[in-house]
Amino acid sequence: MEQKLPQPSSEDYTPILFYKARAHIALGDTEAVTSFIPTDTENLALKAVVVLAKYISAPAGDAALEELRDLCVEIEGDDVEATEREKGWVRVVAGTAFARAGEIEEALETLGAESTTENLEA
Repeated sequence: MEQKLPQPSSEDYTPILFYKARAHIALGDTEAVTSFIPTDTENLALKAVVVLAKYISAPAGDAALEELRDLCVEIEGDDVEATEREKGWVRVVAGTAFARAGEIEEALETLGAESTTENLEA
């Protein structure tokens, strides 16, 4: 039985949608993600998870990777409307796509692990 989503005004709405999307992606059901996340969403984390679903369904999609790079730049801006939690979700989603694309260094940098990679090289 499908759990009913909370109202869009609820503080649980975005986290539930995000985790539901990640669950569908993990199960290989990338098509479902676009069916329940509004196409006009302004939420950067939800945008990122939709792009990840598109990337996984068509892994040769360099455009999807570029869109994730753009979202990572956008979350670093001073005027961005995203919580720290949502910014973290964008980083995780982008890092996942970069790792799947074989861009391990970029994935680690996106996740904030650049100091770790420098330590490994020393």
